[in-house]
Amino acid sequence: MPTGTTLLLAICFAAAALPYSSTIASPSPSPIYSLNLNSSGSNLTGLVKNVPAAKDISGIHLLLDNDVDSQTPKNPVMLLSKPRLHKDSQSTCILLGEKLVSGNTPGLRRLLNTTPVAASEVKGSNQYWVNNGTGGSAKCTAFDRNTGRILQLSCSTKLPALCTNSIARTQVGTNNDKSKQIKVRTPKAGTWQGYRDQNQFRFLGIPYAEPPIGKLRFQKPMRLNPRKYGGNNKVNDATEYGFVCTQLSLGINFTSAQWDFFLGAKQSEDCLHLNVFTPSLKDSRSKGLSVMVYVHGGGYTTFASSTPIYEPGNLVSRGGVVIVTLNYRMSVFGLFENTPAIPRSKAPGNLATRDQIAALQWVRDNIAAFGGDPSQVTIFGESAGGWSMRGLLSAPSAFGLYRNVISQSDPIDIPLSNPKFAGNITDLTMQNLGCKSSDLVCAQNKSTDEITAAQTKALDVFLRQPENSWVQTAAIFRPCVDKFLIHADFAELVRTGKYNRKANIMWGSTRDEAGAFVPLILPNVIPLADEDAELAKLIHNNRTRGLIRSPYYKTNASDPDTVRDTFGAASTDYYWTCPIQVMSRGTAVQKSNVYTYIMEHGRGSDGALVKGLVGYCTGRVCHGDDNIPTFGSGDALPGVEQTDGDARFSRQVIDRFTTFAKTGSPNPNRKAGSSNLGPALQNPDLTNVQWPKYDKSNPVFLFNLPNSTVVRNADVAKCEWTATNIEFDYQLHGPTGKFVPIFP
Repeated sequence: MPTGTTLLLAICFAAAALPYSSTIASPSPSPIYSLNLNSSGSNLTGLVKNVPAAKDISGIHLLLDNDVDSQTPKNPVMLLSKPRLHKDSQSTCILLGEKLVSGNTPGLRRLLNTTPVAASEVKGSNQYWVNNGTGGSAKCTAFDRNTGRILQLSCSTKLPALCTNSIARTQVGTNNDKSKQIKVRTPKAGTWQGYRDQNQFRFLGIPYAEPPIGKLRFQKPMRLNPRKYGGNNKVNDATEYGFVCTQLSLGINFTSAQWDFFLGAKQSEDCLHLNVFTPSLKDSRSKGLSVMVYVHGGGYTTFASSTPIYEPGNLVSRGGVVIVTLNYRMSVFGLFENTPAIPRSKAPGNLATRDQIAALQWVRDNIAAFGGDPSQVTIFGESAGGWSMRGLLSAPSAFGLYRNVISQSDPIDIPLSNPKFAGNITDLTMQNLGCKSSDLVCAQNKSTDEITAAQTKALDVFLRQPENSWVQTAAIFRPCVDKFLIHADFAELVRTGKYNRKANIMWGSTRDEAGAFVPLILPNVIPLADEDAELAKLIHNNRTRGLIRSPYYKTNASDPDTVRDTFGAASTDYYWTCPIQVMSRGTAVQKSNVYTYIMEHGRGSDGALVKGLVGYCTGRVCHGDDNIPTFGSGDALPGVEQTDGDARFSRQVIDRFTTFAKTGSPNPNRKAGSSNLGPALQNPDLTNVQWPKYDKSNPVFLFNLPNSTVVRNADVAKCEWTATNIEFDYQLHGPTGKFVPIFP
C-alpha cells in the first residue's frame, strides 16, 4: 500500500468522483505534509533584488529536447534572440545567472531546427554565439545550425546567443530553486516578478479580479484597480501560488497540512488568481505563442489551479505554448442562485462562469507581455472543467475570448441547472445561516466557515429527499440557465445553432469513465445469480436498470465481476460516450469543426503512480486518468518516474492537443505555417494516423498504445436506442423543457 505523497495524490483523483455523502479517511502523517508554506501556500523564497526585466533582454526562449521521459537527457539551453556582440551576449548570460553554452552541447543542431518555442526567431539566423572555450583566439566562437559546425567569427559580429539553463525542473513537495527571477511589465496589470526553471518561466498567483470578499461576496468579479498593482515602478511578487478557493470537503478528512499539499496552497475566499507558464518571453515585435487556458475539475467543489497533477512544465516546453491556469469560485460561493428572493441586480449568479470569463479577459489584455498571442487562445478542462467548457460555449459574452475548445470527460448527459434547482440549495444554506432568503447582506456578513458549514448541512438535507439519484448527488453545483449569461441548455443551443459555432471543438472521454464511480455505488462484487435482487436494492432508478438490461449490455458468465462491469459500461455510455456522439452530430449539422475521441490508455491513481490503491480501476482507463498524460506530469513528484509507454502516450496527447491549439486541427501539417509544430511533425503516432473531423460516419479517434486508430459508426445503434427508449437526462430534465435529439 503506498504512503505519503503518492497516497495523497491518489486521493486527489478519487475526490472528484465522490458523491457528497461519501467519506475518505486522511492518510497517515508523512513528512511531505510539513511543507514550509507562507500565507498564500508555496515554499518561502521571496523576491530577488535587481533582477532583469524581460523587455530589456528583448527575447529569451527556453529550449530543450523534451520527450517527457524522466530518464533521458534534455540538454536545456536558453536562446537570446536579439543579435549582440559576443561580449554583450556573454554579459547578458551572466546577468541571467548563466554563461554561454558549449558549442559541443549534444543535440544542439536538432534542438534549434525543431523547437516549437522560437521557430520564427531561429529561422532568422543560422549562426549563434557560444562559449569560446580555451585557446585565446582573437576571434569568437559561433555555432552553425545548418551544418552543426563550430565557427570562428569576428567578435564584432552581432548574432543571437545560446546560454546555459542550469535550473532543474519543478517538482512538487521539494524546495525548488526560485533564484533565477525576471520581471514582466503588463499593459493593464502592473509588473510581475516570476522565476525560471528548466522548462518554463513561471508567474504565479496573479490576481485577475478584486478579492470577492465582504460586499463583493456573491457578486460578479470586479475588475482590478490598476493603481493597486501598477505605477511608481512597483514590482509584484509572482513567485508563489495565490490562495485557492474555498473547498467543500466532500467528506475528505484531511489535516490542514494535507489540504495544503493536495491543493498546492492555502484556502481563502480571496482566490481569484491565475498563473502563467511560458517557455518564451518574446520581443514585443515578435508574434506570440498559442495560449491554452486550463479550467480545473473537481465537481465545482474542490481542486485548484495549483493542484499537483496540473504541473504544466512538460506541456509548456514540448508543446511550445503558453499555459494559463486559474482559480474560480466553487460550491455556493461560485454558484449562488436565489431568485426571485434576491434580484439579479444584487446577486447575478453563475459566478464560477463569470470568474472564468474575467480570467479570459485578463488573458486578452495582458498575455502578449508573457509571449502569448491573445488572438490564438484555446480553453480546455477536464470533468467539471469540461463542464465549464460547455458553459463557455453557451455564454455569448465569452465567445470572442477564445478560438478553440478542448472538453475532457464532461458528463454531457447532465443538463445545465435552472434557477429553481440551484436556488433550493442556496435557500437552505441561507436558512442554516439564520438569514432570510432575501437578506443578502446577512449572508455577506457571515464568516467563510459559517457558510461552508451551512451549505454542508443543506446538502445533507437535500440528499435525503426521495428519488435523489447518483446524477443529482454528483452534480448539485453546475452552471445555470439564467436567461442573462446563459440563455438555454447546451443541447437546445446546439439544436438552434446559438452556441459558439465558430469555435473549433475537440471533446471526448476515457474508455471506462464510470469505473471511478462504480465502487462507490456498488462497493462489492455481485454474483451473477443475485443480479436482479442486488441491483433492485442498490439502484433505485428504473431507467438505469432498464439500460443495463437492454440488448446492448450483456453479462459475461466467465467474468466474476460481470454485474459491476456491465453497470460501468452502461454508465460510461449513458453519461459520456453517447451524449458526446449526439452533440457531435448536432454541431456538425451547424458546420462546426468537431473532433471526438476516446482515451483507451491513461495513467491514474491505480497506475504506476500509486499502484494498487484503487483496485477496481486496475486495467481500466477511468475518470481522471487522462490528466497526467495531458500535462505530462507523471514525474512531477520526487521519486516517481515517467518513462517508456507512459512517456510515449503523453507525447502523443500533448502533440495532438497543442497542434489543435495552434491550428484548430489535431493533425500536424507540413505545409505553410507548420514551423511552430516542432516535435509533432516528427512524431509517428501523429503522422501515421489522420484524425478526421466529425461527420455522418461518426468517426471517433481512439488514443491508445501501441497504435491509435479511428473507428466509424461505432455505437450508433446503441446510442440511438438509448435516446429513444431510455432518454438522456438532458432530454428529461433540461432547464428549458423536453429536448428530442435528431439523428441526421
